[in-house]
Amino acid sequence: MEKLIKQHKAELMTHQNSGKDTFTQRLNELIETNMSNERFGVSELAGEMHMSRSNLHRRIKSVSGASVSQFLRKARLNKALELLKNDSFTVSEVAFKVGFGSATYFSSCFRDYFGYAPGKVAKNELNESGVEKKSILNNFPVQTTSFIGREKEIRTIIGLIEEHNIVSLVGTGGCGKTRLACEVVAQLFKEYKDGIWFVDLAPVESEELVTKQLMNTLGICEIPGRDMTEILANRIRDKKLLILLDNCEHLLRACAELSGELSESVPGLSLVVTSRESLNIKGERVWVVTPLTLIDPASIIDAEHARSSESVRLFSDRAILNNPGFELVEENASDVATICQRVDGIPLAVELVASRTRYMDTMTMLDRLSERFAEIPSRDPRTIERQKTLQATIEWSYNLLTEEEKALFRRLCVFTGGFDPVAVEEVCANESMPNEIILNLLCHLVDKSMIQTTYLTGQQMRYNLLETMQQHASTLLIEMKEAEETRKKHLNFFTKMAEQAYEERISSQAKWLEKLQMEHNNMLVALRWADLHDPEKFSWLAGTLSWFWARSSHYSTARELLDRAIASNIGHKETQARVVTGYGTLLITADDLERARDLLNQGLSLWRELTNKKEESLVLAEISNLLYMIGEDEAGVKYAKEGFSLAEELKDPGIELYCMLMVSQGLVDLKKTDEARSMARRILKLAEELENLLGIFVAHHQLGDCAIMEGQYIESEREYGQGLETTIKSGDTSYSCAEMLGIAMSVAGQGRFAKALRINAAATKIARSFECAVPEEYTLVFWQELVNKHIVVTRKKLGEKLTMKYEEEGRSLIFEKVVEYALDIDAE
Repeated sequence: MEKLIKQHKAELMTHQNSGKDTFTQRLNELIETNMSNERFGVSELAGEMHMSRSNLHRRIKSVSGASVSQFLRKARLNKALELLKNDSFTVSEVAFKVGFGSATYFSSCFRDYFGYAPGKVAKNELNESGVEKKSILNNFPVQTTSFIGREKEIRTIIGLIEEHNIVSLVGTGGCGKTRLACEVVAQLFKEYKDGIWFVDLAPVESEELVTKQLMNTLGICEIPGRDMTEILANRIRDKKLLILLDNCEHLLRACAELSGELSESVPGLSLVVTSRESLNIKGERVWVVTPLTLIDPASIIDAEHARSSESVRLFSDRAILNNPGFELVEENASDVATICQRVDGIPLAVELVASRTRYMDTMTMLDRLSERFAEIPSRDPRTIERQKTLQATIEWSYNLLTEEEKALFRRLCVFTGGFDPVAVEEVCANESMPNEIILNLLCHLVDKSMIQTTYLTGQQMRYNLLETMQQHASTLLIEMKEAEETRKKHLNFFTKMAEQAYEERISSQAKWLEKLQMEHNNMLVALRWADLHDPEKFSWLAGTLSWFWARSSHYSTARELLDRAIASNIGHKETQARVVTGYGTLLITADDLERARDLLNQGLSLWRELTNKKEESLVLAEISNLLYMIGEDEAGVKYAKEGFSLAEELKDPGIELYCMLMVSQGLVDLKKTDEARSMARRILKLAEELENLLGIFVAHHQLGDCAIMEGQYIESEREYGQGLETTIKSGDTSYSCAEMLGIAMSVAGQGRFAKALRINAAATKIARSFECAVPEEYTLVFWQELVNKHIVVTRKKLGEKLTMKYEEEGRSLIFEKVVEYALDIDAE
């Protein structure tokens, strides 16, 4: 009997497994057949399987552990991976082949599922395990040379980092603090799942901007009216990461305060600091970085013995890089050891001296530069000490340059945060140094280690002057009475760049947002100098940059500079028009609508006086946007149509796009969904061609509006979701909150009430903390109707107790978690 029972169970299990196999096979066949059909979703699959949605969900859950939508998405994404590996389709083509109507949304889903972008597959940027070939080190300077020595120090410092939240590497300038810190943290990449970040504070001039620099590095946006340290701490509170704060000595107080606050509020954070002084705060462990080891030249037996000195090994390595014919041998070993001793084993100085092997042998260097070496402190305690710094080494290197190289080196000090060859040619050239020789001289300075290079995304090279080099060059520039001329050229160059960006801010917005962000430090330096020496140009440049500040996250800096420009009683009408229009646009996002309206009306009057139809049409669009926000729909439509009419006369695609956005919004407000949807699709197509993030966001938002008004809740959830992803890219928190409420209302329409209340409560909290308008309180008539239908009614359906529960859960979520939750279409 027992044997028969076992046999029966085995047969039953075989039958069940066979049933599961048949069920799964049928599922996969249907999904494969309908792979390119964007509309083939849960309901359609259930219908083809002749099952209810709930029964289908249970069956799929039992065989795969996933929901129906997760199962579908997994199948689509795995098919996409297969197609991408064939290397015969573009990302967009694959997206449509696997049923995604938007390549952007597809890329987001693909990255979320596999952990890397679909483009990485086609470009073969994955390793054999399918993991993206990328370093966990973020924003680190490119290391093009080998690291020499300090093996014991590295092990010790790694131990300190494992035991202490803050480890400061302190020492004299040029002793190799930064390079050592980079070498140490590179060995810790497995310990920090959320990355290791390099924050360069050398270009930061003010202590008030330390937190801002760190936020920029981490890609965290500023929020108007909210403490930046609080924002930063909240965004990284649950992260496991290491931050290397480099060059803190001139910002010691701010770095100490920030490090202390972050250390206390972010348990998973490790901080490594490089500075000439310690922070002197609780929890800090200080490691003194000494020069490289030396060897007494008189004790050298042979070249191998000389290599026991780290300084000699470093000199030899760098000398070979500069002159492949160099070799450390018995005949020059004592000379090399003597040179290293005379520069006190300071790595930067050793490298600078070694670079001269391109032009002379070590004996000639000693004979010719003996007086220079004497200025470096002796290690012999019997020798009378003089105050000596790395500046002596820099001055020595400077004196080896040709007169033309010296002139270029001095002038490079006006740049902050890096520069490219075009900027150098425009700013540094003069009659004695024409443009055509600048690039060659720049290469010479790179060869002679007077400037450094780094590669940006896309392999674009950027040049930078080391801080100590910049300080020395600045002193020389003043002594040579070249400072005023060079700084004027610097101001003119970056003003010209800002003017071009201003003219193309609609047609090439993404390009100029990226470019101006990269050059923002140079722009600020130019503005500060102009504020003291040329107030008219200061106001002009501030007004010209105001659009960029309105579309980026530099609110506090922008308001300070624009307030100063307005207070200066600008006399030039176009300057005044740019300042007030840009400032008014900025204040719309900051939710200071009354002042924004006043400034925009001033701008409209000025542009009309100047008979500038392009700017008039744009300010009309901004005013219509503001009017929609305060509930004056009829007036808003009037302004929008007037602006669009002017734009059509201009025949400028970018201007037409911007004005179309506002007309389309009016159609949405008036519930003319067919017309609004048609225009929104036109807007989306044009905006993607122009890489206009604002246009892409608004188009998706308006398509979501049309869908939700017609009861197409899955479609509206998807459109608002794509809008949210776009606002995250642009860093506009106000718009992000609006998209969150759109998603909340869409899921409420699907009966997912708990998620709706959580998202809306979170969006409300975030908007208020950012001092933005609260999406639920927008006065747009159609929007309020939707809020009443989906949010207010939901609260009534669930009752006070459940409503309070779900809304409290939403308010407990930080910004990143809310975004993640809102975009997860399967989350309940």
